[in-house]
Amino acid sequence: MALTLEANTEEVWDLETYMEFLSRNVDVPDEASVAASAEGLKRLANNRSFLREIIHKELLEWRDFQTQNSYTAQTMVLARGENCFVRANIWMPPSQVPGMRQQEDDLFLYRVPHDHNFTFLTAGYWGSGYETEIYEYDAEGLAGIPGETVELRFLERTRLDCGKLMLYRAGKDIHSQHHPEEFSISLNLMITPPDLGLREQYFFDLEEEKISSFVSSGISGRAILCHIAGHVGDDETCSILEEIVERHPCPRTRTESVRAMSRLLPSEEERLWRRALEDEHPHVRFAAEHQIEGRSDL
Repeated sequence: MALTLEANTEEVWDLETYMEFLSRNVDVPDEASVAASAEGLKRLANNRSFLREIIHKELLEWRDFQTQNSYTAQTMVLARGENCFVRANIWMPPSQVPGMRQQEDDLFLYRVPHDHNFTFLTAGYWGSGYETEIYEYDAEGLAGIPGETVELRFLERTRLDCGKLMLYRAGKDIHSQHHPEEFSISLNLMITPPDLGLREQYFFDLEEEKISSFVSSGISGRAILCHIAGHVGDDETCSILEEIVERHPCPRTRTESVRAMSRLLPSEEERLWRRALEDEHPHVRFAAEHQIEGRSDL
């Protein structure tokens, strides 16, 4: 389950010291080493002035403010290390303007159950913190297709209050976050292994216990590129897609390449999908079964 970690140290670190600690002590693929580093994040969270100093610097350099940050306005990237980075997340009470609340929920993923394709540590830094419902699931053996049934296990509803530390595991923990009662900030150590761009992240329907959709990611970008190729491509496009089908490590990318080839080569559609039935990953096989059965609801 998502772990609440204990770290009672009162020692205070600056951001540079914390990043040096990470470079020496965290082995990115090893979840246990990430958990064991929690005391370091607690020492950074004990520093009540470092974030304010960073904000001062960003304000003074406003022309270049967060230019390398691809996240929403909720997030500030603070520092980057090897296969990891540190960020601050802002959590706001619900807007007093009714029409804005749904937009906030969608933009900042309030009340939107989702997992993560990376492991991360989080610490409550400012304010009373958001509340979150946490579920657990087992991704092993799943095709990872929207609409697929997933066995969910409710674990707890908890609050990330100031000083609390939690570890969320990649592809195992699902959470649905709720607005805090007051302005709050959390600090995150985000683990970004080299294969992150090959891992899916999902939204879930808790009532139906199903995957509802994919979270937008680099994989989604590749899927869209394949979709476009299926409409505007030619023989050379098919040759490129063929290589992707045979060699690309991402199953959804292979699936979308087959789909694009099928559009470009309609006379070969059945052969292409029957070949996909032999793919090593259940995602590709599941899509192929649907296409052969004449279902187009993927």
